[in-house]
Amino acid sequence: MNTPNNKKFEYRGVTRIRILRYIFLFSFVAIVAKLFYIQVLSHDKYQSLAYSQYVDTQTIPPRRGNITTSDGFLLAGTKTNYTLYAEPKKIPEIPEFSEKIAKLFVELDQKETSETTKSNSNFGDFYLKVSQSIKPDLFWVGLRRGLSPEDRKLILDMNIPGIGFEEDPVRYYPEDTLAAHVLGFVGSNEKGERTGYYGIEGGLNNDLKGKQGRIFQEVDSIGRPILLGNFKKLPPIQGRDIVLTIDRSAQYLVEQKLKEGVEKYNATSGTVVVMNPSTGEIIAMANYPTFDYKNLIFEEEVLTEEQKKVSGRKKYEYRNFAISSPYEPGSVIKPFTISAAIDLGIVNPNTTFEDNGPVWYSGKKIDNWDGKHYQTQTITQLLQKSNNIGAAWVGHQVGSKNVSKYFESFGIGAKYGIELEGEETGTLRDHDTWTDIDLANVSFGQGMSATPLQVLNGFNVFANGGYLLQPKIVSRIIDNGKVINIPTKNIRKVLSSETTATMVDLLEKAAEGGEAKFFIKKEYRIAGKTGTAQIYTESGYDPNKSNATFVGFMSGSKKFSMIVKLEEPRTSIYAAETAVPLWMTIADDLVKYYGLAPDKPVAEVAPL
Repeated sequence: MNTPNNKKFEYRGVTRIRILRYIFLFSFVAIVAKLFYIQVLSHDKYQSLAYSQYVDTQTIPPRRGNITTSDGFLLAGTKTNYTLYAEPKKIPEIPEFSEKIAKLFVELDQKETSETTKSNSNFGDFYLKVSQSIKPDLFWVGLRRGLSPEDRKLILDMNIPGIGFEEDPVRYYPEDTLAAHVLGFVGSNEKGERTGYYGIEGGLNNDLKGKQGRIFQEVDSIGRPILLGNFKKLPPIQGRDIVLTIDRSAQYLVEQKLKEGVEKYNATSGTVVVMNPSTGEIIAMANYPTFDYKNLIFEEEVLTEEQKKVSGRKKYEYRNFAISSPYEPGSVIKPFTISAAIDLGIVNPNTTFEDNGPVWYSGKKIDNWDGKHYQTQTITQLLQKSNNIGAAWVGHQVGSKNVSKYFESFGIGAKYGIELEGEETGTLRDHDTWTDIDLANVSFGQGMSATPLQVLNGFNVFANGGYLLQPKIVSRIIDNGKVINIPTKNIRKVLSSETTATMVDLLEKAAEGGEAKFFIKKEYRIAGKTGTAQIYTESGYDPNKSNATFVGFMSGSKKFSMIVKLEEPRTSIYAAETAVPLWMTIADDLVKYYGLAPDKPVAEVAPL
């Protein structure tokens, strides 16, 4: 007979059994889930961890790929240094071996130190380190890296049994500072691995670096080598070779003339880029000051305060201003605004505007760079006189939406994805945020920023019939003998061919009859535009500091286009007196180098 109390006890018993079942079920599910995580999801991780406990692994650095010019000259290569290692099983007497190696290391250190520097090498320390590292049951023990071919020969002549050598690749730059900002350099990352920084070395590091080799040696549970254990060696894989579009002779003459120009005009820095406007190939790219590979600084935290100041300067010098230093380019942007208006059918070269004095937009004044006013002017005269009031007027006829659209089509405000590390975008704000004064300023190159490469490549649109091409600095990549050619890439059509023909004519007249007229090579057709842009400071635009730019191309041959930018020239703030003569000097050398024949009769330019 079941009483209420019995039923109560029976119910409690069933409940407890159910709870236990749930506990066992949940525990079982948790165990299965954990096993699934370990054996399936984390299989590779735990296998690698287990493997590392019974296999000792040492790396062999790969040979980094070469970087050469378009005409085959080596810019960055790899010297073969050596790592000295011991094979303990082949060493007859470890104490005698350790003594010889210790004496050798002292001798090598003394040779590496200068006469004025005392070597800290200590025979006893070397002997202790070598003797403790040589164990009879080891297959391979690394002893010293960075040995030169001469060091290797010296050691081999000593006939020490039980030693061998592995190649230890070291980066070097046989042309010294030539194209330093294009190349970048190789240093060490936080893991101690060799890696590229800046330029091609940084941008194409994964292609250049190759793949490390490995030496695997089986060890016991406490890390001791197993005499009869496995020993395996995987050789390294060499990195890919990179062939640039850079022409060695053109690069050299550009660097020499740029250095002279920066010093002559007492500028803070200077940048020159030379391109083929029909292919997008970069023929030369230079900055001054440059840096010296012999004085690279990497680890700022281990430097003195004085060295840190130098290090900061060095890091500034490592930057390739052509791609990583956007600036307000000023009047060199006016052709972009005018070409948009011509392409849309809003103006033509004979369209007139009124220049009767300063104009006001959004309560702010716009005036011409020289403070002069010329009453009724044409679009042709606008470019010749670099008229700000006219450029602002044209910009407002085009409208903020279309100005922004065309500027973006010219490549302003976006990265090209060039293979050089450190490229920046520049700034072109959303046109929906522009006020009337913003539109006016952008129309003549203020209130926005661009890199020298962006400005030059935009100008190439005028030279090649209206196409924005991908700037190209890598001609081909060579992977273990296989040649991978990098094709010319057409990004987009920007202008009609009719518009570009009109712009070439306008830019020729601007160069011949504008600020640049005194420096034009009369026997060659040149299309170009100056830009003198005041530098913005905390207190506004400084009238005594400028970025001076001239950008243009040989409009007859279309052989090359070029931009010259000088930061803060102190002999004169005006591009016509600094950037233009430097552009002409470099162009003269390039014309001779390419053997370009004159393409127009010498004639005086008609007065304005």
